[in-house]
Amino acid sequence: MKLLFSILIFFFQVSHCFSVDYSKIDKQSATVPQNLKSAEEIAGYLTKNLNNSTEKTRAIYYWISHNIRYDMEMLTSNKSVTTTQELVVDVLKRRKGVCANYAELFHTCCKSVGIESYVINGFTKFDGKLATISHAWNGVVIDGKYYFIDVTWAAGHEDNGKYIHEFNDQFFLIQPSEFIKTHMPFDPIWQFSNNPLSNKEFESNNFAKLNKPSDYNFSDSIKSLNDLNPIDKLMRETRRITKSGLTNSLVREFTAQNQQNIVTLKYNQGVELVNKSVEDFNFYILCKNKQFDGTSMKDEKILEILADSRKKLEASEKEINFLNSDSGNINRMIKDMENSIKEMKTKLAVEDVFMVKYIKTWKPFRIFMFYTLK
Repeated sequence: MKLLFSILIFFFQVSHCFSVDYSKIDKQSATVPQNLKSAEEIAGYLTKNLNNSTEKTRAIYYWISHNIRYDMEMLTSNKSVTTTQELVVDVLKRRKGVCANYAELFHTCCKSVGIESYVINGFTKFDGKLATISHAWNGVVIDGKYYFIDVTWAAGHEDNGKYIHEFNDQFFLIQPSEFIKTHMPFDPIWQFSNNPLSNKEFESNNFAKLNKPSDYNFSDSIKSLNDLNPIDKLMRETRRITKSGLTNSLVREFTAQNQQNIVTLKYNQGVELVNKSVEDFNFYILCKNKQFDGTSMKDEKILEILADSRKKLEASEKEINFLNSDSGNINRMIKDMENSIKEMKTKLAVEDVFMVKYIKTWKPFRIFMFYTLK
């Protein structure tokens, strides 16, 4: 994700703390001992003598913006990360990163000291033009109020292809109604607005609806996210983004990535269910090889084991039905799993036939069924 501005200055409306003097906090937050390596250690050191969430947020914001430089070379590299933790570890190790590193580091630091924080992905606009690369920033909740912070833009700027590490204190605790003029989240829920703009409205500088009443409550919607599993969360997010309008390539790419992530999560969930089905089936075979404890094992228990195996197999099949990916490799894995499910169904059907005969057989004679099979 690219640094998206060149020597620009915004005069954002900075919440209740516009006139607050942070010089004392800033001075003591400029550096931390070199032996502190993790985000949690750094955040703990920065905030240990501070009194409230605003001061703690300021200390974290100030340290990151002064000690992490933007990595221009990373824009053209093929380096990829798979977890948010990798983003944090990498940026602390190299003291360089892109917006995703800045945002995840800020979020991790805040979370470790009890500050409610979010990482927000979206796109930006400057001088009426949309950026060509997506961006990441943070939202925080302080005393029940929602604000935005962009540590990347606070840390410096780009000038003729070169990064200038120069602090710009215009991106701390910005009101949502001001921040939306330059930063548009992919998911409208992260506008922190009860009357969120559509992508078309943002792109055309149409902010008229911001002051209009609405029945929507964004904070309730954010709180409800905790009740959703990862797949449902992604599916609902994708629906909200689509409803807001697939008006540019960045939105379309993000939505496509969401769809890909949904496919991957469903596939992984399907694999987990198949594996559990196989575990149940193998346990059944183990019991069968032991002649169901000399035929003393209750019929209900045996049937229950097979039923559990079948139930998980059917759930897995339901999970991967109609799955399709842009990745040929994932599609091949889906096909392989479909074949595994088909094979398991055949094995279960064979054992169903056996169990029908087993249950119909007089118990004293059941022992002979195992010898007959050999």
